[in-house]
Amino acid sequence: MTSELRPETSSMSEEAAVLCVHQSLRRCLDAIEQHQEEWSGAILECGPLVRSLSNLAEQLQSCQKVTFSKTPLSGFTDLQDRLRYKLQAAVDLTLEKLHDEMCKLQRVRDSVSHQVGLVLHVYEVNGEKLGLEASLERTSHSPSIADMLEWLQDTEKYYRNQYLQRKLLLEVRHNQLSDIKNLVHSWESLNDKFTAKQHLVEDMLLNVSFFREATS
Repeated sequence: MTSELRPETSSMSEEAAVLCVHQSLRRCLDAIEQHQEEWSGAILECGPLVRSLSNLAEQLQSCQKVTFSKTPLSGFTDLQDRLRYKLQAAVDLTLEKLHDEMCKLQRVRDSVSHQVGLVLHVYEVNGEKLGLEASLERTSHSPSIADMLEWLQDTEKYYRNQYLQRKLLLEVRHNQLSDIKNLVHSWESLNDKFTAKQHLVEDMLLNVSFFREATS
């Protein structure tokens, strides 16, 4: 009698494992969709700040090169110092605002890494019950578990690498005016580089849209 129940019990165990992994995947994908909006908003905010920073650095460089005593403004003895102070304060404030936006990007990166890590943990816990066939099975409304796990790891890598490269780019001192002035070109190059890879996240969310509806 017991042996007759084993196949059914095994089947139910596999179904429970699939359901558990699917629910974990859906929660992660839902979070990534929300994070993608947060990430895009922060990147959008960074653009004008980087351009403003570059312009301020250029103005500050020019201010330091000009000898005011040889210009019609020579009568204003403290004008150059006041202007230099004002421009430097604007540079510091813009760098602070950029730091705030980078903190938003860091929170997204950390959250995505955490969410993906949770999914992988759930998959490992249920791996034996799932089996290879269940992990590779695709349906009309769902990619395979293996596919989705691979996409999530690619997405986590996308956020991680992009955050790191942007963070390193912005690690400039307020007195490194030449580096700050050229920052806008490097930033736009990164934008071009990662815009080409943004389809990874967008395509993944599109490919799992029916799966998320079915498991909601």
